[in-house]
Amino acid sequence: MWLRVGATLVIAVVLVGVLTPPWSPGTIDWIQIVGLIVAVATLLGQVVFDWRGRQPGSMSTPDQIAGAEQALREFVRAQWREEIQIRELDDPAPLPVRWRMTGLPGVMDRAEKIDRPRFPLNWLGIGRPRFDGRADRMPEMAERFRQLTRRRLVIIGAPGMGKTTLAVLLLKELLDDPRPGDPVPVLLSMSGWDPRGESVHQWLARRLRENYPALRAADFGPDAALGLVRQLRVLPVLDGLDELPDEVRPQVLAALNAVDALILTCRTPEFRAAVEGRGGGPLAGGAVIEPRPVKSADVVAYIEGRLPAGQRTVWAGVLAAVRREPDGPIAEALSTPLALWLLRKVYIDTRTDPGGLCDREYFPTSTSITEHLLDNLVHAAFATVLPEDEQAVVRGGHPFRPRRGWDPDDAKRWLSFLARHMTQDNRDFRWWELHRALSRNWVTLVGGITVGLTVGLTVAVFSGLMTLLLYPKSMPGPLLFCLVGGVVGGLVGGLTGGLALLNRSALEPAYADLRLRGPVRQFAGNLTFGLAVVFLVGMVAALGFWLVAGAGQLSDGLWFGLAVVFTGGLIVGLNRWVTTPLTSAGPQTPAVTLRRDLELVYGRSLIGGLTLGLTFGLTAALLPGLSGAGPGVVAGVLFGLGGGLVFTFTFGLKGASSSYLVALIVLSLRRRVPRRLMGLLEDAHRVGLLRQAGPVYQFRHAQLQDRLAQSAQ
Repeated sequence: MWLRVGATLVIAVVLVGVLTPPWSPGTIDWIQIVGLIVAVATLLGQVVFDWRGRQPGSMSTPDQIAGAEQALREFVRAQWREEIQIRELDDPAPLPVRWRMTGLPGVMDRAEKIDRPRFPLNWLGIGRPRFDGRADRMPEMAERFRQLTRRRLVIIGAPGMGKTTLAVLLLKELLDDPRPGDPVPVLLSMSGWDPRGESVHQWLARRLRENYPALRAADFGPDAALGLVRQLRVLPVLDGLDELPDEVRPQVLAALNAVDALILTCRTPEFRAAVEGRGGGPLAGGAVIEPRPVKSADVVAYIEGRLPAGQRTVWAGVLAAVRREPDGPIAEALSTPLALWLLRKVYIDTRTDPGGLCDREYFPTSTSITEHLLDNLVHAAFATVLPEDEQAVVRGGHPFRPRRGWDPDDAKRWLSFLARHMTQDNRDFRWWELHRALSRNWVTLVGGITVGLTVGLTVAVFSGLMTLLLYPKSMPGPLLFCLVGGVVGGLVGGLTGGLALLNRSALEPAYADLRLRGPVRQFAGNLTFGLAVVFLVGMVAALGFWLVAGAGQLSDGLWFGLAVVFTGGLIVGLNRWVTTPLTSAGPQTPAVTLRRDLELVYGRSLIGGLTLGLTFGLTAALLPGLSGAGPGVVAGVLFGLGGGLVFTFTFGLKGASSSYLVALIVLSLRRRVPRRLMGLLEDAHRVGLLRQAGPVYQFRHAQLQDRLAQSAQ
C-alpha cells in the first residue's frame, strides 16, 4: 500500500511539472496547488479506505452464516448443473465402474475408527469395514458415505479410472438429496496449496472467497467463508492430491486431519507414498476405496448402447476382439473409463471405422491404442461439431458446440503449448500467470516499453494542447517540453511495468462489477462513506487553498474544498461499491474473473482520472481570479483524459489483467497462442477437453495434458 502511496505522489508531482513549465509566471502557480491538493486528498481517502478494510473484524453472526450457507448451496448446484452436462456425467446409462475398500496394507486407519460394526461377521473378513458400490448407483454410495463414522472418504486408483468423476457424482447426489444438517459439498482443486504457510481452514476460506465472491457480500458479514468452515457447514471435495509436490503431500494429509469431513482423490502410488512419507500417515478415520477393473461385458454393452444406427456391422471386429481376448490389447486398453470416453469421441461420434485398432502391427499394446486415441482427440472434438449460429449464442446455445470456428490443427498446437506451460508450472491454467510462459525475459520488457511509449506520447499530446490553451504566447517551448516529458515518462513507466511483469510473485485477479447493480441505498451508503472519509481532507485543502493561493475570500477556498470532498468521496465510494460483491454474484469462472479485473483496473483508473480532471477544470472556471470559464473547462477535460491515461497505464500495467494482455500479445505474435485465447479455452471446455475449477481451467484428464505437452516438445 505504501509503495502505491509513494508512486502516486511522484506521478502527481510529474504531472504538475509537465502541466506547469518552469517558464510560466511565478514560482508557485495555482495549478500546482490545486493539482497536488486534489491528488493528495484522493490518495489519503484511498489510504484510509484500505486501512479500514485491513482491520480485523468480528466474525459473521449465526444468521449471516446461515444465509451464506443457503446461498452457497444454490451457487454450487447451479454451477455443477451445466458442468455435469458438459462433462457428460448425466448419462442415463453410465459405465458401471465398481468400487470397493482398498486392500493395500498401511494406507487406511483402523477399522473401528472408520465404520461402526454394522455388518455381520463373515468367513472372508471378520470385522472388516466394507464400502461396495457402483458409479451407476450413486444414491447407494451417498448413503454409504453418510454411514461412515467420520465421513472421510479417499478415492484412489490408476489414471483414467474415474476418481474425479466419482467425486463429482457424489457431490451431485449430496446436493440433490440433502439431509438435515448436511454440509454443502464444494469441489476444490488442491493445486498450489502448501500447508506450511497456510492452515487448512485459512486455505479453505480463501478458496471459497475466490470461487464464490457472493460470500464477501456485506449482507453475510465480515467473513462468512471462514465462519462456514469453522462451523462445519462445508464438505470439501478435494481433487488432485497427486498434483502437489512430493514433499508437500505427507504434510497435507496431516493437515487434513483438522477437517471434520471430506472427500479426497489421489492416484494410488502418490497416495501410498504420502502415507509412508515423513510426517505423513493414514487419514484419521478415513475410508479408502479403489476401483475394480471394468468387465469386458460392461465394455461391450457401453459401446453398443452408443452406436448410431447402421454402425454395428462396422464395429463387429472390435467388439469380437474384446469378447474373444479379455487380456488382449484392445480389451486391456478399453478397461478404463477414460479410454472408453476417448473411443467414443474419436470413433463413435465421428462415425469413423475403428477396424484399424485390431491391427497388431500398428497397435501391438494397449498403451499404443491409448496414445493413438489421445493424439486424435483434439482434432475429433473440433472437427465433428459446427459453431453455433448467432441466434443460438443469444439463447445460450448447445453446451457441446464451440461458439467460434477453430482449425483443428491450430487448436491442437495451441493447446499443446498451454499443456506444456501448465505441466512445468502446475495442472491449473491461471490466466493471470500466463506471463510465466514467456521463455525470454526481454520480450516482457519490450512489451512494457511499447505500452509505456504509447501512453507517454498520448499524454504528451494532451499536455501540449492544454499548455497551448493556457500559455499560447509561450509556444513552441512548452510543446517541446511536453513531448520530451511524455517520451521520458513513457519509457520510465514502460520499464517499471516490464520489471513488474518480470517479478514472478503472484498476481491475483481483483474483483469489480461495473454493471448497474444492487439497491440505491447500497450505492448511497458507499457514497456517504466516501464523503465522510474525504470530508476532513477537503476542509484542510480548502484552508490551504485560501492561505497559500491568495484567493482573497474564504468562500473561494470553501468552494474548492467542497469540490475536493465531492471528487474524493465519489472515487472512494465508487471503488468500495464496485469491489464489494452482491449476494447474487455468481461463481467465478476464468472469463468472469478476467472481465472483472479489467473493469476494476481500467474502469477505476479512467473514472478517477476523468473525475479529478473535470473537478480541476470546473474549479478553475467557477472561482474568480483563475483561468476563466472557457479555458478552465477545456483544460479540465484535457487534464482528466491525460490523468486517466496515466492512472490506467501506470497502475494498470501492474495488474493481473494487464500482465495477461501483454503476455498474450507477445505469445500471439510468436504464434504460441491465438489472439482470442480465452475464446479458445471456453470452446475447449464446451467440447469436453477442459474443465472449470472455479477461476481456473484444467485439462479434463491428466493423461491428455501430458500427451499434449509431450507433443509440444
